[in-house]
Amino acid sequence: MSNFVKRYTGSLVAWVVIVVLSIIFLPNMSSLVAQKGQTKIPSTSQSQVAQKIQDKWGHGIGNTMDTVVVFSNGNKKISASDQQKINYTINKLKDNKSSYGIKGLTTPNDNDATRSQLISKDKTTELVQLNVTKDRSIQSVNNQLQDVVKTNGINTYVTGGDILNDDFRVSTEQGIQKTEVIAAIFILIVLIIVFRSPIVPLVSLLTVGVSFIVSLSIVMNLVKAYGFPLSNFTRVFMVVVLFGIGTDYNILLYNQFKEELSRGKDKVAAAISARKVAGKTILYSGSSVLIGFAVLALAKFSIYQSAVGVAVGVAVLLLVLLTLNPFFMATMGKGMFWPSKNFNGEGENKFWRFLSKNSVRWSIPAIILVLIATVPFIASYHNKLNYDSAVELHNNVPAKKGLLVVQDHFSKGTAEPSTIYIQSNKRLDNEKSLNELDRLTTQLSNQEGIKTIASVTQPSGMPIEQLYVNDQLDNLTGKMKTAKSGLATIQKSTSESKFDTTPLQDIGTSTQSIASSLNAIKSASSQNSSMSGQQMLSQLQRQMTAAKQPLSSQQLQIVGAALQNVNSKQQSTMSSLQTQLQGIADSTRSIGSNTKQVAEQLKATQKKLAKAAEGMKQINKGMGNANDYLKTLSESKASNTFNIPESVLKSDTFKNSMKSYLSEDKKTAKITVVLDKDPSSESAMNQIDNLQTKVQNTLSGTDLAHTKVAIGGQTASTSDTRHIASSDFIRTAVIMVIGIMLALMFITRSILQPFYILGTLLIAYVTSLSITKMISASLLGSKMLTWNTPFFTFVMLIALGVDYSIFLMMKYREFGNLDSTPSKQITHASAVIGTVVISAAIILGGTFAALMPSGVLTLIQVAIAVIIGLIILAIIIPILIPSLIKLTYDNKKQAEGKHSKN
Repeated sequence: MSNFVKRYTGSLVAWVVIVVLSIIFLPNMSSLVAQKGQTKIPSTSQSQVAQKIQDKWGHGIGNTMDTVVVFSNGNKKISASDQQKINYTINKLKDNKSSYGIKGLTTPNDNDATRSQLISKDKTTELVQLNVTKDRSIQSVNNQLQDVVKTNGINTYVTGGDILNDDFRVSTEQGIQKTEVIAAIFILIVLIIVFRSPIVPLVSLLTVGVSFIVSLSIVMNLVKAYGFPLSNFTRVFMVVVLFGIGTDYNILLYNQFKEELSRGKDKVAAAISARKVAGKTILYSGSSVLIGFAVLALAKFSIYQSAVGVAVGVAVLLLVLLTLNPFFMATMGKGMFWPSKNFNGEGENKFWRFLSKNSVRWSIPAIILVLIATVPFIASYHNKLNYDSAVELHNNVPAKKGLLVVQDHFSKGTAEPSTIYIQSNKRLDNEKSLNELDRLTTQLSNQEGIKTIASVTQPSGMPIEQLYVNDQLDNLTGKMKTAKSGLATIQKSTSESKFDTTPLQDIGTSTQSIASSLNAIKSASSQNSSMSGQQMLSQLQRQMTAAKQPLSSQQLQIVGAALQNVNSKQQSTMSSLQTQLQGIADSTRSIGSNTKQVAEQLKATQKKLAKAAEGMKQINKGMGNANDYLKTLSESKASNTFNIPESVLKSDTFKNSMKSYLSEDKKTAKITVVLDKDPSSESAMNQIDNLQTKVQNTLSGTDLAHTKVAIGGQTASTSDTRHIASSDFIRTAVIMVIGIMLALMFITRSILQPFYILGTLLIAYVTSLSITKMISASLLGSKMLTWNTPFFTFVMLIALGVDYSIFLMMKYREFGNLDSTPSKQITHASAVIGTVVISAAIILGGTFAALMPSGVLTLIQVAIAVIIGLIILAIIIPILIPSLIKLTYDNKKQAEGKHSKN
């Protein structure tokens, strides 16, 4: 056994051990992606600032996600029996909140406001809003809630931004599993066709599979231990890139091995030569791809950074291909290609020879022809992208179904509201701060595009009339009107109170007469104690008549009865009566005297009442003027001001509102905004961006001028994603192009050739995007490309497409001593390498085609764009590069030839 075989037998054993260890120590990828693979936005972005505020909100609602439970009866109204079922389910959620991780719950029957907001106008759909803890995985929370809310006879769904994003992760993972199987089968079939052998495809898949398993384990362990960049797309792009270019490189290597065998070399010598010749091209091509993906580590956006995992895969791939392949070649020899007997190298490709030959013949027309074919697509392309993560999901996904139901029966933004946070360094539960918050709420509610808005002073989404000055003024003017009416009555009564004192004088005289009469009774009783009752009575009548105060018949009867009684009693009783009569007489005399004094006092009072009546008249007039002013004020804009009485501020009802819209320390307020449009649309994102500016401008010049303002929610997060993605795309693309260009300058040893290659790649890139957009609109039902599609298409076409250009340019250099002119040299190289490039493009395109069954829109669009880009490259590379080389290098060589002759 030669040293070469021994050396690579050791490589085989080493790789077997590495693969086993990689499998043993491979972490749970699904869990890692769920925990660390979500889109990471810079902490300074408004949505992240808002999230930090939300996490410290208090009231036991920190670190939660907004979730919506949807109850729908299709297009039929919810009946009474259906409502009972729904209420039973809602009560089950209320009674078991802690078990389900529910921190907050809002139902349609909480109050009139929630009834109007959470029950659709057509009465077919109801919503329940939940704040659910993030202590568990989103998938487990989703699965539990789906089971809990199932209601017999009612369509029930659980949806929300976090759940939709997690469903996207799950869908991507399922799509990757399909892609791996389909890609392996496709590559196996293509390699069997290319090499007419079942063994070569198996060896190729084995070597590529080893590189994939090892690199995937390395990446996932780096993620677990060091926070290496990761996203939903990391694994899927490692699959397609490694299987795609790995197979391409193997085709290049195995073709060279066949060619070496056809020259009569033994298997070891052929393996050594193949590794040296093809290995150099593989190393150069792989290095350029490695650099292209490695520079993505310099990106700021987590999604873009996550593609750096492919660089790790490419590094391992190059190591495996150049150390494991030689073992199989050196030990199997011609047996690798069994049952094929043809060991001649690849012949010239007629298609590439035709294109390159005519391109160098008519260089300028060839370039113009390419531009005529591509410029219209390039000019028509507009980079308007779709940032809605829900479009990534198939409509059969339950959370997507729920979202569509909400959008059909409510405002499109109901399922994903936005929240404005206003954080101060002082308490906000006072009249002045609440007034500013209410003024802000009212101004925002008047903004176009806002469906509903709720805050601490308007918890139902509508102003509470009793807490505004105009309503309070209306109440006050009503009371003043009543008071004015009362004053008018008093004034009238006072004016008419002209007292006549004559009756009082008569009263005084009468009481004096009564006193005299009583004295007469006393005297009569003393003098005539032995008289009969009838006699006494007659005498009393005479005395009273003399006193001009006769007794009435009733009085006479009473006195007579008393006198009759006297006759039958002892003398001592009569004496006592006389004493009492004396006291009564004295008192009556005093009354008479006091009544005269009262008459005099009433005369003085009458004068005062006259003055009082005049004063009341003035007061009544003043109240009338004041009431008119208050009425005018209540109808003006100035009265549309929030004013909360102290009693209301401390009431239990308002405390509930403060608990919902003020943080536990009362230093942060939130305002909930529901847009009337798709929360992930461009117009919604623009509106949220403008809202933050609007809030800050409204609060400027007030006590809340220096508060921290941040907007959270799906729309704000999507808007932040758009800003960082669009800005970082350009930055990352420039870094990537510069890195690849430097690598190409080293490989081609030219300054111009890298520009030719990258120019060709860029033309293919933009053209493919434009065509993909048209295909997506007509076949996929999506008029826009997803926001990830341009970036991943750029990375794949630039990093992978450069391979084919390197294949060509390496052959071009190889034929430098065989052909007389650069144009003949490039034509020869194109004809020889054409079959390899086309085969490689078919392999790579096939692996990307394996993404289509995934059902994930981004993967489907990237697959279409890359396939179209590869087709374009397979056509324009043998046109543009030979034409440009003819225009520059032929003239240069001719000039050098003339100079040497001179």
